[in-house]
Parts: sequence; C-alpha cells; structure tokens
Amino acid sequence: MKLTTAIGLKSEIFVPITPKPVWTPLTKPLNQCKVAFITAGGIHQKVQEPFNTAGDYSYRPIPSDMSTSELMVTHGGFDNSDINKDVNAMFPLDRLRELVAEGFIGSLAEEMYGFMGGGGNIEKFKNETGPEIAARLKAQGVDVVLCTGGCGTCHRSATIVTRACEEAGMSCIVIAALPPIAQQQGAPRIAAAHVPIGSNAGEPNNVEMQTGILKDSLQCVSDFDHFGQIKLLPYEYRHNV
Repeated sequence: MKLTTAIGLKSEIFVPITPKPVWTPLTKPLNQCKVAFITAGGIHQKVQEPFNTAGDYSYRPIPSDMSTSELMVTHGGFDNSDINKDVNAMFPLDRLRELVAEGFIGSLAEEMYGFMGGGGNIEKFKNETGPEIAARLKAQGVDVVLCTGGCGTCHRSATIVTRACEEAGMSCIVIAALPPIAQQQGAPRIAAAHVPIGSNAGEPNNVEMQTGILKDSLQCVSDFDHFGQIKLLPYEYRHNV
C-alpha cells in the first residue's frame, strides 16, 4: 500500500483542485487594444440597486465615460474606506481614460461591469455571471480584460469571471491583493502589488501608483507567454486603520 493513499479512504479536509488552464495570447500591441475593467469589489452606480451583501451573483453595467463621482461600493466583506476616498483604488476608470489619452492603450470598452463576489454562488458565477459578462465584453470587441476582487471570496469570484472572459477569446489578468487565491482558482495571469484588500489598484488619490500598477499589469498581459504566471509589482501601500 502506498503511504499517501488507501483504497476506500477519503480525506476529511477539503482539498481544492485548480481548474484546467485557459489561455488566450495577446496578438496585437497594447496601443491598438480595446481594454475593459471589471471588478468583484462591489462597485456600482449610485443610481443602481445596491448589491445584496449576504451573497449576490448579479452584476451592474458601468459606462466607461461616466464620472467616478457617480460610483460607490456596496460590500460587507472588507474595509471600504479606501474606495470611499477614491473609487480608482479598486476600479481605476480615471486612470484608464488617461492611458487612452496618452496612447498607451487604444480604447476602452463602452460598458464595463461591477459585481459583488463575496459569498456568491459559485455555480451561478461559473454558468451565468461569467459567461454573460464575457459575451457582453466580446460583443464590444474587447481585447484585454483587467479585474480586481475585494475579500477572499471576491478573488474566487473574480477569477471565475476572468476565466470565462479568457475562454471567450480575450486576454485577461487579475490585479490581486490576495494572489494565492487567484492562483489556486486558476487565474490566467496575475499581477499583485503590496497593497491592502480594497486598494488592489493602488493607494487612494495616488495617481502615480495607480497608473504604475495599471501600466505594469497591462504589460504583463502583453509579455506573459503561458498560463498561470504571476508578477509581484514594485508598489507598496499600508492602510493605517
């Protein structure tokens, strides 16, 4: 008998299995790409129905030309204070528009999406939310998708939706505050700065850091040549509670 297994016995401890690789290589320069940003961090328009913080697999469309002052967060799984100071810390829409103006990326998707990944139904995210968001982004001609997540469960949901986008033919990356969770859940690509949960895209109102994280993450999408690569980004921010 092998020391590690025995016929008829099963571990009492749940052992998660990393999903199979999904991979869509980027085949054009970033300055010719249409880019979308999605988040599992509970971002939505102030006029939209808030997410159910007990568990929600729905999503909210966010036009890429709207003012970030009209966005808010509804999420009970992490400290929202950084997002309340500056929504770009989780959903860096202002920075993305600046990258288009600079010519670093080609254009933005007309519509992006926020959802609340904490406590969500895994099967619903796999079979409904992920494929629906992927189809809507694909219909807009999106080439690259960036995604953030808040709490640990959010990172799981974010990765599920990101994988759906990758399977639909878009090149995707998770900008993670908890990279081990994104890795275990099978994120195609991961970029991670030394930041707290809720500020995946950088310190609130720190334009230089947010821009750097976005540019480096986009460059990872262009440079990575196989599934599952991770880059630790050279940015650090500590949230003083």
